Amino acid sequence: MASCLVLVPQGAEYQAVQRGLQRANVAILPLRAGAAAVTTPALIRALRKRPATVLVLGVCGGLRPEDRVGEVVVYTTCQDEAGQMYSLDQTLSATLAPAWRRVKGITTAKTLSKVQEKQALAARWGVEVVDMEGVPLLKALAGIPVAMVRVISDGGDRDLPDLSQAFDSQGNLRPWLLAIAMLRKPLAAAHLIQGSLKALKVLEKIALEIVQQLSC
Repeated sequence: MASCLVLVPQGAEYQAVQRGLQRANVAILPLRAGAAAVTTPALIRALRKRPATVLVLGVCGGLRPEDRVGEVVVYTTCQDEAGQMYSLDQTLSATLAPAWRRVKGITTAKTLSKVQEKQALAARWGVEVVDMEGVPLLKALAGIPVAMVRVISDGGDRDLPDLSQAFDSQGNLRPWLLAIAMLRKPLAAAHLIQGSLKALKVLEKIALEIVQQLSC
């Protein structure tokens, strides 16, 4: 049985975590984006060995105006848009820094670009952050203790570019469509880039600390 497995969405998030954990002896797997994360071949192979613990790292979106870009959050629950809720392992979460805010997350099938969408989701379900991989991963990892720690890359007070077409059905980035979406909303794109860079720096900085706290 493998001990601890670290899962991170592929691309910039994975690269940040990889830099942060370059001196740690821990298995890190890059995942396809969104719901396609669970179809990542390396993850399917890893789950056959039944890791003792799984740590999910990455960035997320804030849903409230007061959310701070760069804030570290620890998920206590994550639900889908139908209201089906999944709990994270309380013992693992309790070992993480108490200064990091505990949050209720929601996983959506597409990126949210409008402030109204974000705040409506928060008001309806009482959730605080949003991602695109959480629930599919928790379903696939049923029976394995899981901790999920993310860094907020955008708040609930600003519109973002519409990135709904920027990824294909396999979770792979479409650079040309991403560029078009960013060019259509240059100010929103600038905020997104600035927030993402800040969140990625924090993610890189805390990755080793989290792994050490969980004794991975």
